Amino acid sequence: MIHNKKDSFMNSSRHFRLQKVTLAVLILIIFLGNIYAQKPPVNYTDGNGQLKYSSLDNWYSRKLKESSLLSGKTIELYGVGKVSSQSDFTDLKLKDNTSPWGTTNVYAKMVLDVGNARVIPEKRGDGYCARLETKIRKDNIAGFEVEVLLAGTLFLGETAEPVQGMKDPEKNANQGIPFTGMPKAVKFDYKYHIGKNRIVATNSVKPIAGEDRADFSIILQKRREDRDGNVFATRIGGNRQFFTGTVNQWVNNATFPVYYGDATNLPQYDPKTMGLIPTVGKVYVKNSKGALVPLVETGWGKPGEIPTHLIMYFTSSYEGLQYTGSTESVFWVDNIELVY
Repeated sequence: MIHNKKDSFMNSSRHFRLQKVTLAVLILIIFLGNIYAQKPPVNYTDGNGQLKYSSLDNWYSRKLKESSLLSGKTIELYGVGKVSSQSDFTDLKLKDNTSPWGTTNVYAKMVLDVGNARVIPEKRGDGYCARLETKIRKDNIAGFEVEVLLAGTLFLGETAEPVQGMKDPEKNANQGIPFTGMPKAVKFDYKYHIGKNRIVATNSVKPIAGEDRADFSIILQKRREDRDGNVFATRIGGNRQFFTGTVNQWVNNATFPVYYGDATNLPQYDPKTMGLIPTVGKVYVKNSKGALVPLVETGWGKPGEIPTHLIMYFTSSYEGLQYTGSTESVFWVDNIELVY
């Protein structure tokens, strides 16, 4: 057989071009697959830089039917936002994905499904406000009495459900949302009744020293993530306010400034309550891999630095996350507004 070099070259050339085209198509498929696999970032603010649903007039509820071995009741797990009226409200995964607000209205899956409702919409004028309350949940499981204190907390972020246990409750919340604004202050309406006698209740009830306090906090951060998925942040700005005693009438348009830069220079600075995370308490956030990891603040921001995330919360008991507070404590909040 005579070997034709020209035919061989042409065949090799066509084969090479085919390989290039095939490789290009594969790369394009992988690229498009990655694009569609990634969820677009959610914008949690409106056109005026305000947090969505911050008027607290829009609520929905998931319905959890507890076992007769517990309360036997249907627990309303309220959330801030909107869902379709045709939704399956017994679906415990039901949520408004455009809402930045999370609550401590969560369900836990121990041996049985348990519901906790401590953030409740309460009628106010033509709309609603948020009632945050601290209460003890009492159950008798297999002959054992269990008493757990739970505080009402409204925060920016989400809770990982179902909660699987009582250890390290901080790990159940992804705190903060993407945010690049730089508000001068936070304004909201409030009233409160804060109890004086505190207890700690996990399985049993024990008295603990000190008065209870309701707590409001705002923290602006510039976050970064290393190759191992650890999340660090610079504190760009913030403020924290405690409330004690009783204010029965609504205080409307109360305004709390956001302090930028090094807070240690402020006359009211208290390292125990205003220091960097985790010195003042543990905070967990979701990294780019979807894992909840501890957040570490490494320092204070410099003038002109732009935040990437916003943490904000309101709670009826400042140590409620540690199952500590007063069962008399109630904190009402309404009409949250960022002032620019």
